[in-house]
Amino acid sequence: MDSLFGTRYHTVGAELQLPRKVPMRVEPKSFFANERTFLSWCSMATTMGGVSSAMVGLTFSRSGGTEGRVISARTVDMVSAVYVPLAILMVAYALFMYNSRSSFMRKKQVGFFDDTVGPITLAVITLITLVAITVMAFIDVVL
Repeated sequence: MDSLFGTRYHTVGAELQLPRKVPMRVEPKSFFANERTFLSWCSMATTMGGVSSAMVGLTFSRSGGTEGRVISARTVDMVSAVYVPLAILMVAYALFMYNSRSSFMRKKQVGFFDDTVGPITLAVITLITLVAITVMAFIDVVL
């Protein structure tokens, strides 16, 4: 019965909620919202991975000369080495959250569908990498 009604003894993190007497009603728009959020995260990760891959492709498209370059090839390699794993991390996070939220909805369990740690963590990691890339590019331009 606990798995059907999603009471506080079955759902992790629902200790503060009163037990339900009827199964939770999940509207179809909730599934679409979950999918839309997943696709948004995947879109951002694809953009980051695409930009880093394009930067690597553009640096190797020249004939090996360094004339006309403002940022060194080492900096571009560092950008791609940071952004490709970050994009993969974003897709993994999006897939994990999509699956967990969708399993809560399929089982009609009470669950906390908001996540305060994941997006903030990814935003801080992205901010740190952007600051590091900016500093590296500034060092390349000045020196």
